[in-house]
Amino acid sequence: MKSSSPSSPQAGPDTDSASRKGERLKPPAKKPSSFYMKQMRAGLAAAGYVKHETWVLPENRSLLKQMEKQLRQPILAGSFMSENFMSAGTNWNIDRLFTALQALDEVVSNDITLSLVQGSESSIKLEMNDFGGLPIYIAVVGEQIIVDTVLVDVESISDVTAFNDAVLRSREMFPLSSIGIESMPNGQVVYNMFGALSSDSSLTNIVTEVKTLVDNVQRASEAFERFFN
Repeated sequence: MKSSSPSSPQAGPDTDSASRKGERLKPPAKKPSSFYMKQMRAGLAAAGYVKHETWVLPENRSLLKQMEKQLRQPILAGSFMSENFMSAGTNWNIDRLFTALQALDEVVSNDITLSLVQGSESSIKLEMNDFGGLPIYIAVVGEQIIVDTVLVDVESISDVTAFNDAVLRSREMFPLSSIGIESMPNGQVVYNMFGALSSDSSLTNIVTEVKTLVDNVQRASEAFERFFN
C-alpha cells in the first residue's frame, strides 16, 4: 500500500506531511520503542508466559489479540468475541476522535492510557500498557490520519549503513507501516514507524492501524535487534 522513496529508508503515502509531523506529534524522544518491547518481553517471561508464533489472516489480528489475553489466564472460560466499533461517517477531527477512542474497552479497562497532547496542532497519545507503556501518537493532518511511534534514535544504531540496507529490504515484513527518518524539535534524529489512512476512515480501521503498528514495532524490534546498541 506504500511506495518506497530513494530519499528515505521507506516512504509512506504522504512522505512530506509525514516527515513534517514530528513538530506537531511528539515531544523529544527519550526512549526508543525497542526499550518498551524489551520491558514487555522481560515482564511476560518473568510471569511464566512463553512465546508462540501464530499465522492468521490480516483481518483476524484484532481477534487474535483478544484471544491472547484470555489465554494468559490460568483457566480459559467464555467465548471469543470480536469488538464492534463505530464508523466515522464524516471526516474525523482530533477532538471527535479522542472522544470516540475514550469509549474503547481497552481504554476503559486501562490497557491503553489515552491523553490529548496540546500544541500548534493537537495529537492523541496512546500508552500501550500491555506493551510496557509503548507510546503511539495519532494526528489528523488534512485529509489523513497519521499513526506513528519512534522506533529507535540514530545514535543507538551500531551500523547505520547496514541498518538502512536492512530497512530497505524489509518492506514486506511490516504490512500497513513504513519506516522513515525525521529530526525531532530538539535536533535528535530518529527512525520512526508510521502508517496513514484517510481522515474519513471508520474507527474500526483506525484501531486496526494502531494495533498493526504495535505488532509491527514488535517485529521490527526483534528483526533489527542486532543493530541496536
